[in-house]
Amino acid sequence: MLNATTTRPNSAETFDPQARARALLPLLARNAEQCEKDGRITDEVFAALRQAGLFAITAPLRAGGPGAKLITHIETVVELAKGCVGTAWAYSLLSSVTASVKSMPQQIQEQVFRRGDELFCSVAAQTGYADPIEGGGYRISGKWGFASGCRHASWALNGIAIRDTAGQVVDSGFALIGLEHPQVEILDNWHVAGMAGSGSNMIVADNVVVPESLLLRASRRPPVEALHTMEGLEPRDRWPTEPLFPLIVLAPMLGAATAMLESVVQTMGSRPVVWWSYPSQKDSQRLVGGVGQAALEIDSAWLHVRRAAAMLDETAQQRLLTGFEKVRIQADCGFAMGLLRDAGNRLMDIAGPGAFALSNPLQRLWRDLNVGTRHNAMNQGLSIELYGRAMLGLESSLSLLADIGPVPDWAVPR
Repeated sequence: MLNATTTRPNSAETFDPQARARALLPLLARNAEQCEKDGRITDEVFAALRQAGLFAITAPLRAGGPGAKLITHIETVVELAKGCVGTAWAYSLLSSVTASVKSMPQQIQEQVFRRGDELFCSVAAQTGYADPIEGGGYRISGKWGFASGCRHASWALNGIAIRDTAGQVVDSGFALIGLEHPQVEILDNWHVAGMAGSGSNMIVADNVVVPESLLLRASRRPPVEALHTMEGLEPRDRWPTEPLFPLIVLAPMLGAATAMLESVVQTMGSRPVVWWSYPSQKDSQRLVGGVGQAALEIDSAWLHVRRAAAMLDETAQQRLLTGFEKVRIQADCGFAMGLLRDAGNRLMDIAGPGAFALSNPLQRLWRDLNVGTRHNAMNQGLSIELYGRAMLGLESSLSLLADIGPVPDWAVPR
């Protein structure tokens, strides 16, 4: 849904979200252990994120936001993740979904932004149903797993299958569901080895009445061709939806791997290599080479991420992306995820057994990285397979992206 109203000026030209995120790093690091224990952003950190004005950085100008580019959002999340990966993951989803809702038509915003500072979480999976009720509106029931940041949200933008009076599915889309509704419950079932701080619990709704105006039907979505003809649109309105989510959740992993690299590099000169004759880790060329390889793996991940983000920030502003280009974004994300996980494992090999002590922040970064990089949306093997399928003109294996062609001339072996 788009709100193609007149863009109003924004006076936040000097707004630097990365600098603000960087200033919060000591606070996030102090709260990281508690965030993991609580399974949510701590109150102190959440208040600081609010105070820093970071939750709406990609909100459009017409909604009073700074309208930041996608790469700016990614870089901001990376900075936050250096202090606490769980906080950064929840923040990344909350800020992204909230900005999306701020881009919707005014009549929707007036119903959901009652205080003005509401935050939104989302689960795209259509694991809920909307059934029409007499007199108008729908009853929503369902269970939505892995709603990152839901403990801090006022609303959920969740996927639904829409049925008619006979119980037949006639459409799909999303419903805006108030999380404070008495028939909505957040189940405390997110108990995991890593990424516990993201608070990705399950939302359960039982016959919650929602007006027609808060249902976003897929059948009523404007055709993508309209994105370059409608007046009053802003850059984020032209971001294609299919490759967006992988880039949103990849950012915390970049921050985790970078924080691990910085920590290992800072201590190598003072850490002995127990059982070996090296005075410090720096004196082992094997360990030094490992740091260089990990750094290159992280650098390489960044190259893929920046190329993918540029497709949305730049190319998609000029024309529609092809299916093949969307596939390459997916492949970029999946490949980058593998690089980051390899870098993290390599850095733990260098840091040694002491890095696995619960008192050492490295072990939490490593666990968060190993769990987060296994999200199915960025599965390395499946993403690479999809790229190969596109290269060979085969059918798509990704449910969200049916069209994966045409294959450009430069990709065809000659």
